[in-house]
Amino acid sequence: MTIIVSICSLICTLFTLYYIVTCGLGLLFRKRAVRPRQSPQKRIAAVIPARNEAAVIGQLVKSLLAQDYPGELFDVFVVPNNCSDDTEAVARAAGAQIISVDGPIRAKGDVLRGAFGQLSATGRYDAYCVFDADNLVDPGFFRAVNDALLDGFRVAQGYRDSKNPYDSWIAGSMSAFYWFMSRFYNESRSRLGMSCHLNGTGFMVSDEAICAIGWDTYTLTEDLEFTGLCALHGYKVGWMPEARIYDEQTRSFRVSCVQRRRWTAGSLQCMRRYLLRLLKKHSVASIDMAVLFLGNLMCLIGIVPAVGTVLGLLPFFLSHPWRILSLVVLAGAYYLICCALGAALFRMEGRLNRRSVPGIFGFPIFLMSWMPINVVACLTPPPRWKEIRHTRGIDNPDAGE
Repeated sequence: MTIIVSICSLICTLFTLYYIVTCGLGLLFRKRAVRPRQSPQKRIAAVIPARNEAAVIGQLVKSLLAQDYPGELFDVFVVPNNCSDDTEAVARAAGAQIISVDGPIRAKGDVLRGAFGQLSATGRYDAYCVFDADNLVDPGFFRAVNDALLDGFRVAQGYRDSKNPYDSWIAGSMSAFYWFMSRFYNESRSRLGMSCHLNGTGFMVSDEAICAIGWDTYTLTEDLEFTGLCALHGYKVGWMPEARIYDEQTRSFRVSCVQRRRWTAGSLQCMRRYLLRLLKKHSVASIDMAVLFLGNLMCLIGIVPAVGTVLGLLPFFLSHPWRILSLVVLAGAYYLICCALGAALFRMEGRLNRRSVPGIFGFPIFLMSWMPINVVACLTPPPRWKEIRHTRGIDNPDAGE
C-alpha cells in the first residue's frame, strides 16, 4: 500500500510541477511582444449556435455589428437549433443572417460542423469566429482576429471575460476561474511560444484549418477536442488577449456542477480517443495536450495519497485529539490563500469592490468542488447534453455592476 501511495504522490507531484514551471517561466522570463495593428484585410464570419436564446441573442448580435472593422469584411450568422422560442426572429430583427442546419443535433459540435460546411462552400471567408449566444464582444475583436491571421495563426483564442461576476458567489468564482485560465494558462503558453487551447467561445478558426482538419468532433467538449486535433495536424493555437468576449456565468451552484461534470466527461472522452495519438506525435504541442487530457485522471489518482495520508495519521490524531487543531489551521490557510488568489484576479480585472466579496470568499469552495465532480465523471457514464438557459440580457458588462 505504501508503494502505491508513493507512486501516486510522485505522479501527481510531477503533473503539478509541469504546470507550475510552464506558467511560471511564461510569466516571468518572456514578455509578450506588442504587435502593431494592421490594416483590415481578412473576411470574417461570426458563427453563433443558438438554442432558445431569445433573451440574450439580440445584445450579442448588436455588439458584433458594432465592431471597429469594415462592415463589408464581416457577416454575422446565427444558427438556431431545436428552438421552442423566437430566437430566430430576435436574431433577424437585431441584424443577423440565419443559417439552417439539417440532420440531428446532439450538441454544439454538430451545429458548427453544418455551419462551417455551408460557409466554407461559398469561398467568401478567410476565418470564422465562434461565439456563444449569451456573449458580448469587445469592439476590437475582429481587428485582433485580422492581426492574428496576418501573423500566420490559423486558429486562435480570445480573452474570455465575464459579464456578470457580481450576480452570485458562483458567478464570481466562475469568472475568477476563466480569468485565471486566460492570464496564467494561455498567456504563459503564448509567451513561451507554445500552443494555447480553445475555451469554447470567442475563438477563431481559419477556413484553411477547417478544410485541412474538418470539424468532426465526437465528444462533449468540442473545443478541447478540436485543440487536440490542431496539435495532431501541426496547427499552433494562437492567443489574442486584445480580443475580449464577455461570457454569462451561471448563478446556480447546481447548474455549475452540471456544466463542469459535462466538461470533465468530455475531457475524459478526449483522453481515451486521442491520448495515444498525441503521445506518438512527439511534438511539444501534442505532448502538452496529452498532459492536459490527463488532468481529470490526475485528480482521481490524487485521492489515493490523500486517503493514504489521512489513514496513516488517523491513529496519531486519535491519540492526541488536540492536534486536530493543526488540521483546522491548515484548512484555514488553504481557504485564505485561495481567497487571496480570487481577490488578486478580481483586482487584475479592475473588478475588485464590495460586490466581489461573495465570489472571492466562495472561490475556495468552487475549487474544492472540482474533486467530487471529477470523481463522479470518472466513475459514471458521460451525461447527455442539457440545455442551460441564459437570461442575463445586458448591453455591456458594466451594466451588471
